[in-house]
Amino acid sequence: MDLKDEGLSHLETQLQTDDPISDLTSRPLSRRTLLSKGLAAGVGATALGSWLAGCGTTSSTSSSSGPVTIQFAALTDTTGEQTAEINKFNQMNAGKIKVEYVQLPPVATDQYSKFVTGFRAQSPTPDVVHIDVTWPAPFATPGWLAPIDQYASSSYLQQFWPSAQTVGKVNGKLYGIQRYMDIGMLYYRTDLVQKYGGNVPQTRADMETMAKEILAHEAANGIKYGYLMPGKKIEAIVDEWLEFIWGAGSDIGTPGSLQISGASQVDALQYMYDLIYTKKLSPAGTNTYAPLDILTLFNNGSAPFMRNWTFAYAIANNPSRSKVAGKVGVAPTLAMSGQSGHGCTGGWVLAINAFSQHKDEAWKFIDYLLSKDTQTSLAMNAGLISSRPDVVNDPTVQAKVPYFSQLASILNTGNNRPKLVNYNQFTTPLQAAINGVLSNQGSPASALSGVQSQVGSLT
Repeated sequence: MDLKDEGLSHLETQLQTDDPISDLTSRPLSRRTLLSKGLAAGVGATALGSWLAGCGTTSSTSSSSGPVTIQFAALTDTTGEQTAEINKFNQMNAGKIKVEYVQLPPVATDQYSKFVTGFRAQSPTPDVVHIDVTWPAPFATPGWLAPIDQYASSSYLQQFWPSAQTVGKVNGKLYGIQRYMDIGMLYYRTDLVQKYGGNVPQTRADMETMAKEILAHEAANGIKYGYLMPGKKIEAIVDEWLEFIWGAGSDIGTPGSLQISGASQVDALQYMYDLIYTKKLSPAGTNTYAPLDILTLFNNGSAPFMRNWTFAYAIANNPSRSKVAGKVGVAPTLAMSGQSGHGCTGGWVLAINAFSQHKDEAWKFIDYLLSKDTQTSLAMNAGLISSRPDVVNDPTVQAKVPYFSQLASILNTGNNRPKLVNYNQFTTPLQAAINGVLSNQGSPASALSGVQSQVGSLT
């Protein structure tokens, strides 16, 4: 149930494409192309074809003698957990509601295109959609998602992490709730932190001081760098830039009045540059590194600190893939003195198709997927981070997934990216500007100033 491609975040897989997502709304994939991609990923032709054939004409079914049948469209499940959850729901609601699982292609751009095609045709199916955290705004704004405020009260939302409660809110209405989480974190070598002070760095200055000391004394043991971060022209560099801004107690404003070239925004990019060229704590080739590249360096024992996504934890602690297995911890992203770190959140959201003829049944299924029992199963059997604190903090779950014990403070302070109708118009020029600076081609101030006019008024 994980979408990562060679260690990329959920959104990097979506955005590393020659065709911007904005093009997909006007150039949907053909039926043949989508089916071929789905079949290549092991998705049944019946599952994909039935939805494509029915766009705008087929509805979920019900009759006086049988259950209401609704469709749930989500990425292909390679663990078996999602299928098991659906089967259990169908057994619990036998004769009343039956959920059909429509498996989507594994690449997010293909999923996005498929959803847009169905929504534009006002297809009543699928009833429940499983969408990336950056898609609620572009799907809700045209009227493609149904508000769920009538189902999810403020007390109901308190069951979830703060960012999971708000990620689906668009123009004052709630259109979805996060099912499972991803978030940027500071990875550290537990043995080296213990040896050189014992306190996990919380600030930029703390990290720099400890990293320099470790570099000075551990070179013979393979330490080559102090801090690893992605720098390739992908979504991850925008996420880390945002984290440095948030960690300084600042932000980038709100849709319609985004500020990306102010003092705090420039300072964040300047710091990323300085880590490479001035402080020399990050590799000179950082501008070419994706998350998996820096994870490889970290796993080889080349650095004490790294910024990466949650996927990296299991790999870094796998003895067959990492020289530092058993010596890796996680903490909130770095902050300035007097501030706190805020990781950039990712993950997947559950929402209801506005054209569905069975919204009540759709909500009942979503409520089931978000329940503690189902979320516990999701965490223990698929290793995914629940959107519920009571699951992440459950001792039984932590016994199965030990690093969950370190996640509470990280998830509780996570921040969402700006909710924009077309997020790609925001991130694409920023990726180029940030990567240019990390490639030592221009100053942070001039690079961000050049992008300000392109993104400042985006809504």
